[in-house]
Amino acid sequence: MSQRLTSPDTPADVALRDVLDAEPRSIFVVTAGAGSGKTTSLVKALNHVVIHHGEALRARTQQIACITYTEVAALEIHEEVGSSELTHVSTIHSFLWRVIKPFQADIRTWVVGRINEKLLEEHEAKAGFTGTTRQTTREKNEQKISRYEQQLADLSGVTSFAYGIGSSYGRGVLGHADILAMVPALLMTRPLLARLTAAKFPFIFVDESQDTASEVVESLTRVAETACGEVCLGFFGDPMQRIYPTGVGRIPSKQDWPSIEKPENFRSAEKVLEVVNRVRADADGLHQVSGLPVEQRREGEVHYFVLPADEERNENLEKVRAWLTENGTAGCWTRDASDGGAKILMIVHRMAAQRLEFLDLFEAFSRTKLYEAFDSGNAWPLTPFRDVILPLSQADAPVVRTLRANSKVLSDETLGATTLAATLEAGRAGLAELRAIVTAAGPGSIGAALRSASASGIIDPDVRLSAYLELGDGAAIELSDELRACLDAYMACDVAELSGYYEYVELRSPYSTQHGTKGAEFPRVLVVLDDDEGRYNLYSYDKLLGLRSLSDKDNENINSGRDSVLDRTRRLLYVCVSRATDALAIVLFAQDVDAAVAAMEAGIASGQTIRTLDEI
Repeated sequence: MSQRLTSPDTPADVALRDVLDAEPRSIFVVTAGAGSGKTTSLVKALNHVVIHHGEALRARTQQIACITYTEVAALEIHEEVGSSELTHVSTIHSFLWRVIKPFQADIRTWVVGRINEKLLEEHEAKAGFTGTTRQTTREKNEQKISRYEQQLADLSGVTSFAYGIGSSYGRGVLGHADILAMVPALLMTRPLLARLTAAKFPFIFVDESQDTASEVVESLTRVAETACGEVCLGFFGDPMQRIYPTGVGRIPSKQDWPSIEKPENFRSAEKVLEVVNRVRADADGLHQVSGLPVEQRREGEVHYFVLPADEERNENLEKVRAWLTENGTAGCWTRDASDGGAKILMIVHRMAAQRLEFLDLFEAFSRTKLYEAFDSGNAWPLTPFRDVILPLSQADAPVVRTLRANSKVLSDETLGATTLAATLEAGRAGLAELRAIVTAAGPGSIGAALRSASASGIIDPDVRLSAYLELGDGAAIELSDELRACLDAYMACDVAELSGYYEYVELRSPYSTQHGTKGAEFPRVLVVLDDDEGRYNLYSYDKLLGLRSLSDKDNENINSGRDSVLDRTRRLLYVCVSRATDALAIVLFAQDVDAAVAAMEAGIASGQTIRTLDEI
């Protein structure tokens, strides 16, 4: 049995079971702070429904839907609850596709409407052209109009629609963004679809609800309300751990919805937990308490530093790490986290990218829709390097095994069309060329390697990459201007940058972003607060600490109740400090050290010792 299922119940777990068994069924919200065991409560809730409501669900061929944010989270929960046919654990996109897939006529209507919307936008843009409009702009506009008109014509030959990795309406393929836009809209406007969804899934649990799109939350709420007490819809999350701007944050609940708080923290030492609570105090005020048995609780340690924001940041940061190793009680801070040392958390990738020398690669993906996938190491343009090109570039590479697993060079289809000798000779020539490109490296070598590997058949490129490289199987895939610009910059990068990038995303370096470690924990955590190096105006530690004045826009957002720079930065700091299990160090780089020390003393470091450069 799962360790989560055998763990002691918290008051939240008990209250949750009461809600799950209540009649009529209701919509509820579970707010679980960092380190509280939210996933444990979710798994226990799934198990409780299987045991106590499973017979009735089987009789009606119904299921419990558990919607997660990532494939990794879905796999983790699936492994915890086992292979019960009663539980359907999937990502948001996969769940929404399952809901809409049988309703092909509705999909077709939506797709036609989507294409017509784009056509209208282009015709309106065309009508606004003046004598100063560039010829390239006019040509691009005509190309888009022609493409959309062709897609409408091609739809007559589409017999059914499928869910794929990229949109190709003329071929009947919908991408991730289409699913996220289409299904919530149809659930809101097609009462029958909402009722059928409710009939299939009388229990729906949404994990990481704070990062779920508001349209998804609203549409699932409509499903539950349409069922008039026949659906139990639960949102499991923490508004303070919302890190993506598209997330809803706090669930807009109604007065009669049960609200369950889980304030326990099973992760952090006492002193670390004090900082966690201090950061959260000015937000929703949820005060966390240690959930550990008394005999397992530990005091831990917290250190604060304010250093000058000058050109010697890296050197001074290493001085801090050395000081902590020598003067702290939590062990070594100078080694990497993967080697028993410390994890260094920074506000954005750029800071780590500068140190690990993959800045151009970062810049190519920053501020694009691929940023989150880049953050986790799963961006599709990079997978050919991860899975094929870099492994094959090693002297002792398992060439045959890698090619069989990832390309068509040694596929039965390829071997059937030519002789084995000819295939192997072509493969050797392609591999030699590819290795030469990787070895030489230099600007543009990423593009050169991808083109070479595609031409030789060493990689079987993603259809979106085929479209960009103008290969045959990608001809019908539509690439946005943003994606093309991203790929242009990516192709111009140096393949040598991939070494530092993969060291970073595979957590083999001491650095991570505060975004990228949500859900993780480390014995020793060093937080770097540095607005100047971050250069990311969505966040500002200086503004949070009162070292910089708020802009008119900041004040407007705060006064109107919209998400503000203070809200975003406070959430990011909360996620960051709550990663530490035993020891936490906060390093603030400031233009005015004295003013920064005073601000820290008045805020998160109240009553604590704050060290400056002279003291380390």
